[in-house]
Amino acid sequence: MKTITIGLLGLGTVGKGVVTLLQKQAAKIARTQDFRFKLKSVAVHNCAHHRNDNLPAGTILTDKVTDVVDDPEIQIVIEAMGTIEPAKVAICQAILNGKSIISANKDLLATAGDEILPLAKTAGVDFFYEASVAGGIPILRVLSSSLETDQITQITGIINGTANYVLTAMDREHKDYATALKAAQELGYAEADPTNDVQGIDATYKLIILSRFAFGQSLSLKDVPRRGITTISPAQLISAGQLGLKVKLLAVAKEENRQLFSFVGPAAIPASEPLAHVNGVQNAIAVQSDALGETTYTGPGAGAAPTANSILSDLLATGDDIVKGNCGREFNSYRKPVSAKPLTAAPQQYLITVEGTGNLLSIISSIPTLSWQQQATGRNYWSGLTPVISRDALEELLITLKRSGQKISYLPIANSWQPVLEKIEE
Repeated sequence: MKTITIGLLGLGTVGKGVVTLLQKQAAKIARTQDFRFKLKSVAVHNCAHHRNDNLPAGTILTDKVTDVVDDPEIQIVIEAMGTIEPAKVAICQAILNGKSIISANKDLLATAGDEILPLAKTAGVDFFYEASVAGGIPILRVLSSSLETDQITQITGIINGTANYVLTAMDREHKDYATALKAAQELGYAEADPTNDVQGIDATYKLIILSRFAFGQSLSLKDVPRRGITTISPAQLISAGQLGLKVKLLAVAKEENRQLFSFVGPAAIPASEPLAHVNGVQNAIAVQSDALGETTYTGPGAGAAPTANSILSDLLATGDDIVKGNCGREFNSYRKPVSAKPLTAAPQQYLITVEGTGNLLSIISSIPTLSWQQQATGRNYWSGLTPVISRDALEELLITLKRSGQKISYLPIANSWQPVLEKIEE
């Protein structure tokens, strides 16, 4: 039986999860495969912090990345460092040294994937990154293999567990944003600096990767309109609930007539839809395609065990390629040039919420085109649903309402753009 030697960069939550699962499943791998794995070296920032970590016997702990990426015996490098620049340098050096790569680094893949992935192909090594999107959901392999013969038309994802936890807590417990975020941080669901999660940056990175697999199109950060959840109020969530809607941070990409429309931000979705019931730190991705209609994939989006499971799936695929001499195949070879468009520019329906202490009834009566509703006895706010309107019309409406001096907020209604986009002429 062939022994394949691997190296690991990083021993944080994900790295430790990989080591634990690799040891736990070693016997099963040896029984079901034509190879087994040997973890030779692990590179960390500070060796002293990891002296008591449970590593396989004989594994070398080092504080030098080069001890892993330049070791001629190591055939596969698992990158679990995070960040962009240090990881990029290490991965590129490992590729040039003929090593296959497995990574969960969504930031790197989204921003530098177009540069690094061709390098791996040229070098004839594998580069797999299933764990970079929705850690415990094998969505990238579903898109690249199971749905390879189908035509995907839309991806809609709840793909950031931190934001979903905060919105769930605000909705169920009527907490304000700051209180819900603090609770998430105390439970370890949010970082001390949660910017990437609550501002939609993390979800945007993941949508960029998903779009490459689903549509063959490599979006950039500037192509995707983005809003965070920091300004969402309990009033908006209660208003949505009274109207049979749930508020979620959505990442959406939809292809229509060779145009790829995208958006990341909070939106209201009908409570009857599967995504409305994805709560807490769970992730879910709804895929619309010609052959299957809508399929929804749910599961944990992060955490040591789910992410490590996806990494080991990549590890097995890479090991099989090494044994068969088949390294260098692309994880995703789909390419289809389309024009990137902001979904926010499409006419759609909105939920408008008016909060304040003035005579709100007189204010909302001045806008008869909306179906207004007082949301709860004793609560001084109203909400209304617009018809499908253009972005310019929305801005005019918001300007009119803001003249009252009250707090005005809005949320798009998910999929209300559908009939409009379907009428786009080629």
